[in-house]
Amino acid sequence: MPSPLGRPIRVGVFEHNPDAFNCFRLLPRRNCPKPGAEVEIIKIAMELLDWEWEIVDTEVEFGVVNDFGGLTSDGNFSGIMGLLARDQIDMSGLSMRITPERMQAAHFTFPTRYFQQVYIINDPPENDFRNFIFATFTTQVWLMLLVTILGVAMLRFVIAILIEQRTSPSTNILTGSILETYGLMLKQRVIDPTAGSAMDFAQVLEAVLIAAMLVVSQYYVSSMNSKLTAPPTSAIPFLHQDELLTLLEQKKRYLTYYADIELEGCSEKNVERIKKVMKYNPVVTHENENDLVAEIKRGGVFYSVYDIEFLPQAVSVWDRNQGLTVIRDTTGIVSYAAFAFSSDNRGLRTLFNRALLEVLPGIPQITLGHDYAHKKEALDTTVQVTIHCPEKTAEATELHIFAILG
Repeated sequence: MPSPLGRPIRVGVFEHNPDAFNCFRLLPRRNCPKPGAEVEIIKIAMELLDWEWEIVDTEVEFGVVNDFGGLTSDGNFSGIMGLLARDQIDMSGLSMRITPERMQAAHFTFPTRYFQQVYIINDPPENDFRNFIFATFTTQVWLMLLVTILGVAMLRFVIAILIEQRTSPSTNILTGSILETYGLMLKQRVIDPTAGSAMDFAQVLEAVLIAAMLVVSQYYVSSMNSKLTAPPTSAIPFLHQDELLTLLEQKKRYLTYYADIELEGCSEKNVERIKKVMKYNPVVTHENENDLVAEIKRGGVFYSVYDIEFLPQAVSVWDRNQGLTVIRDTTGIVSYAAFAFSSDNRGLRTLFNRALLEVLPGIPQITLGHDYAHKKEALDTTVQVTIHCPEKTAEATELHIFAILG
């Protein structure tokens, strides 16, 4: 049956795995058992409507590939949106995000997918908890404890010299003060051979120090035990856009993409930060996937949007063979994606929506059941038991030092 246009509907598609790949170019003239998730949705809808249609390979016909459409400097659209605006195709065979700018140039169907900002990075290293003795506290905390020991020891030394007026050599009194303070902090009394009658102030100081060290020591033991029993986890460099922008501003990371398209900010503040950081840390672009993967391996961050249906966790495995991890920005904007019709085909869009209503409930089954896509596995899901030999690792050294120090 002819379409309402009196000719086959021109459906513009470029190869985009898993939405359009394999033998999709043969449709509808010849059968293709697995043309891609979104091409299959269109195929079913067209069969329900009994319309004539044809696939237009935008890469071959117009040189448009991996470009859904963005506003150019002259106010026109590039990519698929540009083809729709110039009426070179009747509809997009790939769903795209619905934005206010695009809605002014095309008519969108009912949403078929829900997207959120994602970032793809090289697999992060695991958090190393084997350095459990000294890693329990930060360097600042260890320095603070050292300053506390020296400060309290000096105070005890002053009390012994000026108030108790001890006659022992000053070096002996100072050594005794340091050892006594250190012993209190380890809850091990050290006999001070130069100690005389304890003053009330010294007793109060000692009581406060004991109480404080009781809390610190219990926290230390609990924290150290948690590191020993914790399962392996990955050291994720960032989890949301604010943290990513901080790394970009420090030039510790950079963005990479197919084209020099600005990262979408999730807030007005981030929009301004992105504009500033792009001036001295621009996007590194590549035209093919292999070069992009190589760039990611060098520290680049690929940014895009992805169907949240397939990313149930915030951090997931993107491709285990390629060693890639995907981070879903849970603070990012959730956007809708749909098929688009050219501005002259509003009535065609309305009729297509009627058929699409019957297909919508089965879209997850089409995508997942036909192995077009799978729900991504969470990055840290398993607990791996690893046996370390203390004699051959850094733990032995730390344990020996710890034993010597008390």
